[in-house]
Amino acid sequence: MMFLAAAGMMSVAAESPYGAEVVDCVTGSRDMRFNNSNNVLGAPSRFVNIYSGSWGGVGYSDTYGGVVHPAVPAFSGGLHLSLISPDDEEPGYVTIAFDHDVVDDPDNPFGVDFIVFGNSGCTKKSTTGMTALDDPATCRLTAEGFPEESVVEVAQNPNGPWYGSEKWRTSDGFAPTLGHMYDPDNADTRLYSGNRWWGAPTDPTYPVDPRIGFSDCAGLTLAELCQRYNGSAGGAGYDLADTGLPADAAHGGRKWFRYVRISCAYSEEPNEDGDYGFTEPEVDAVADVAPVSGYRQWVLANFTWDKAWQTNLTAATVIAPNGLPNGLNCLYGLKPTDAAAYVPFEVTAFEQGETAHVIRMRSPTRLTETPKGLVVRKAAALDGGWTAVVPTFLSAQQEGGVWLNTFTVPNDAASRFFRLALDED
Repeated sequence: MMFLAAAGMMSVAAESPYGAEVVDCVTGSRDMRFNNSNNVLGAPSRFVNIYSGSWGGVGYSDTYGGVVHPAVPAFSGGLHLSLISPDDEEPGYVTIAFDHDVVDDPDNPFGVDFIVFGNSGCTKKSTTGMTALDDPATCRLTAEGFPEESVVEVAQNPNGPWYGSEKWRTSDGFAPTLGHMYDPDNADTRLYSGNRWWGAPTDPTYPVDPRIGFSDCAGLTLAELCQRYNGSAGGAGYDLADTGLPADAAHGGRKWFRYVRISCAYSEEPNEDGDYGFTEPEVDAVADVAPVSGYRQWVLANFTWDKAWQTNLTAATVIAPNGLPNGLNCLYGLKPTDAAAYVPFEVTAFEQGETAHVIRMRSPTRLTETPKGLVVRKAAALDGGWTAVVPTFLSAQQEGGVWLNTFTVPNDAASRFFRLALDED
C-alpha cells in the first residue's frame, strides 16, 4: 500500500533550509564576479552558463556548461564566493546565518545535520572538455578530484564560541554539486537546447553518504556517479554530534547552531608553485538537512550507496531475498537477508478517555510522532464509514528486545470503534 511510501517522504526542515544572511565576510578577491558574499545565500547553483574558451588550462572549442555536475562544477562568475586571505596573517572567511536553529536530528540521513556546497569536481580520464551535449555515460572518472581545503565551524551566537571537529572534511571537496538528476528517460528540454540527459532538480537538503570520497569514483561513469547520489545535490555533510556544541532543553536536549563560518585553511604543504600559505576555497551555499524516516531510513541502513538508489520509495513492495516485501522488512526491523519470521504488532492496552483514548502497543521497531506502518481507522458503527485517524505519539521504551509504544487517538462521536492494522490498504 502507499502508506509506506508516504511515511518515507522527506519533510520540510524549516522556514528556509538555506543560508539567509551573511553576517561577516573577509576576502582578498578583487574580482567582482567572485567577491559578492550574497552568492552564498539561497540554494546551490544548478546551471552554468554555456561557455567557450579556456578554463583550468584546457581549451574548449565546443559549447561548454549546462547543468552543474561533478565534471562541470559551478565555476563561472556570480555562482559562488571565492575566499582569499587578505594577508599572510589572517584567513579569509564568511559567516552565514540561518533563519532558524539547525538541530542535531537523529532522523537525518547518515546523521548529517547540515551541508556546505563549494565548486569542486571529479577528474575525468579524458583531458578534453565535456560539453553540455555530451553523454554522461561516456565520461569515465578517476579516483582523483580537485578539492580545496577549508575550515568549517558553527556557533549558537554570531560572536562565538565556535565549534568544529577533526572528523569534518573540507567544504570544497566531495561530493561535488549535482544540479539535476541524470534521467535520460525524462530529460527536461526546457533546461537548454539539446538536453537529453538531465531531468528533475536534485535535493540540496539530502546528503550523499559522507563515508564516500573521490576514490570511490574510480572507473565509474559520470552517469553512474550521478545515479548513486540518489536524488541528492551533493555537498559536504557535517554531523553536529562530532562537536563540543552545548545542548539544551529548548531543543529537546540536542546540540544546535545558527551560524556557520567557512574559512581558508593554512596549508602545511607547498602548493604547485612551491608556496606555503592559506588555501583559496569557494563557497556556493549552505543547507539544513531534512529528516527522513520509515522506509527510506531503512534503505539507507541496509543498502550500500551503490545499491540504495535502486531501492527507492517505489520499491517498498519488491520481494527481498528473505521472501518478504521490503516494506514489511522495514516495519519488522529486519534486514533484507534476515530469516523471514512474522513479527506481529501487539496491542497490550486500550484505555478509554473523555477526549482521547490511550493505546499501548508492542512492536519490533520504535514508533515515532507519525507511527510508521501503523494504520488506524475509526467508525461510528462496525458495518461502515471507516475513516483514517492520525495517532499522536506519546512515548516509546525498549524492553526485552521489543519496543513498548504509547500513543493516543481522539474520542468523538465518530470514534465508537477503532481498527488497528499493519500495512493495511
